Amino acid sequence: MATLTPAILRQAAEWHVLFSAGEASNKDHAAWQQWRAANPLHEEAWQQLASLTDRLQALPAGIGQQLLQQRQGRRRTLRQCVLLLGCLGAGWQTWLRLQHSVAPLSFHANAGRRERVTLADGSKLVLRAGARLQVSFDDNQRLLRLLAGEVAVATASDNHAPYRPLLVETRHGHITALGTRFTVGLASDRTCVAVQQHAVRLQPWSGGAGLILQAGEHGELSDSARRLPLPPDDTTPDWVSGRIVVVNARLGDVIRQLAPHYPGALLCDPQAAALPVSGAFSEDDPQASLQAITATLPVKIVRRGPLWTLLTRR
Repeated sequence: MATLTPAILRQAAEWHVLFSAGEASNKDHAAWQQWRAANPLHEEAWQQLASLTDRLQALPAGIGQQLLQQRQGRRRTLRQCVLLLGCLGAGWQTWLRLQHSVAPLSFHANAGRRERVTLADGSKLVLRAGARLQVSFDDNQRLLRLLAGEVAVATASDNHAPYRPLLVETRHGHITALGTRFTVGLASDRTCVAVQQHAVRLQPWSGGAGLILQAGEHGELSDSARRLPLPPDDTTPDWVSGRIVVVNARLGDVIRQLAPHYPGALLCDPQAAALPVSGAFSEDDPQASLQAITATLPVKIVRRGPLWTLLTRR
């Protein structure tokens, strides 16, 4: 997976300084647009720099004020500023890490949405609808605290010295990434983990023995850590791309997965919920998914106003 490099971050900084000085020509604007369009990482770097500038405004003293004052100077001074921001590979990410160490960053995915997040170290997250997560980096670890829902994690190499492990923490224990892609889902009584690449270590809070899950395996944390007998697909979970793929599943389970993406309450009566269903359904288009379900199963849709929908047996 491509990640931001110090060279791209430095280019973004140079553009930002040029525009901040008010010295950009029409030719500069055109070149800047071409640069942003040339590579998705360019746009990502530009957006991160804009976000950083907003945060610098909030710094009480020191580096932030110094940077902002320099940014208003002449081109020679601006070049100094570029050099400061040119340390971006370490500069703003270090600053972000300092921010994280003071107060964790919070992310959430609203109903009906998946949220994609790039962390300061380049790791990529996808939060499933309804997920809530806190991120806290310090000199010892990169900690993701999953408070609700499900998250897909693709880790990036940490340039910090010494190396800091990346951990996902839930109420049942913690999962240590071993250079990997994996998903973590939090339920009331357990935490479910599936590994798509390399490995992770599961460790319950109870103090029981941990275990290592390899790619293609899945397991769970509760009072203990255990490997589940039926491995998942070794590909990225379907929900990351907005699909629900099931074979002989309970309709009630499919409706439960569609519900966060549906406006209002989406319910299923017990008789309909027990029906077996197979197929691929879109979380991004729950209406079309319901039409497909009613076309193939003996169920009908009952609506009570715009915010209450029930599937019931015909």
